[in-house]
Amino acid sequence: MIKVFLLASLIILMLNPATSLEYAFGTKVMPADGDIGRPLSNTFEGTTVGYWDIGTPGYDESDPVYLHMSRFSFGMIAANDVRLTTMDNRSPGSQVTFQDIDMNKPLTLLPATINYLNIHGSKAYDLEDPVYLHQFYCGGDYMGTGQVQATDSSGQWHPDEEATEAMESEFREQIPYRGGISIPRTSCIEFTDGYRMLVTDYVIDNIPQMAGVWRGLMMEKVHGVKADYYHVLNTWYTRIDPFETHDRFLDDIAQKYDAKYAHETSLICTNDVRLSINDTGEDAGTKVVNFDIDQNKMLSSPALARFLGQESDTMLIRYFDINGNGIYDYPDDVYLNYPSGTAAGIVSVNNLRLSGPVNASPF
Repeated sequence: MIKVFLLASLIILMLNPATSLEYAFGTKVMPADGDIGRPLSNTFEGTTVGYWDIGTPGYDESDPVYLHMSRFSFGMIAANDVRLTTMDNRSPGSQVTFQDIDMNKPLTLLPATINYLNIHGSKAYDLEDPVYLHQFYCGGDYMGTGQVQATDSSGQWHPDEEATEAMESEFREQIPYRGGISIPRTSCIEFTDGYRMLVTDYVIDNIPQMAGVWRGLMMEKVHGVKADYYHVLNTWYTRIDPFETHDRFLDDIAQKYDAKYAHETSLICTNDVRLSINDTGEDAGTKVVNFDIDQNKMLSSPALARFLGQESDTMLIRYFDINGNGIYDYPDDVYLNYPSGTAAGIVSVNNLRLSGPVNASPF
């Protein structure tokens, strides 16, 4: 009787491979894999990326990140959302269920793109190229309101105590850009003292403006699309002030302007999320931290997916409808369907798995 049962179970698994595949999150589809050729469905247009702010206010290393795929739970973590990082005892790639601790927790939108690191320089997306979730507004480590001296109605300088306290530790020395390295789609800011700063941003106004005094030294500012860039004259001290993410994110004009430059060169930032296993030895679902070997490396452009409000493009985020009910639910498998193969909408070699085995645990 036991032999008959085991034989029947084996036959079921062979006839229904969709339910038996246990490929891990962050792995890429290989030619002999069992999910090659699966038909894929589009996710709904409102698919976003967000994080649960569980510690210090603002996005940081401790905050779990989610691929939010629910139509009806805006602003909250919902059932079947995919964890892109570890949370408690759940692995990256696991899907949220009703009994999980993060169910219905507040979800803060994270404007981001999905890009790959072209490690071979082949001008094509290869199996070895690692994939990242990249923060569109990068530079959280440099945020600060500034230590300045403001002018009063008479035009005289006077100390701004509140700004002074906030900015005191936010300026840092940065070696000036001296040229000789050609990086496409970057901007070189030149201040009046000759100091040059290379940024992955579109500079709106190339003429520096006087921005106050820091520790008795004059300071200049240049406006970009993503941030304001400060420099203390005759020093190497700089500061980057990213614009308030959520204000700009909700501004239709800013969204369109941002999306226009979403293809611009981007460097891997602290707290970007690795979506695939790479040659650095870091696992998929981990975040980049300071001094990691892949930090500040240049990502490919254009982005494979964009999570930028009305200017989002998530057409390559697709799922395999395991139970055939026509909607995304648990435990459907999620893919980054790039490249899309000879026929768009099927699982192809080099597609990236954005979900993992059901109830996956990191322990």
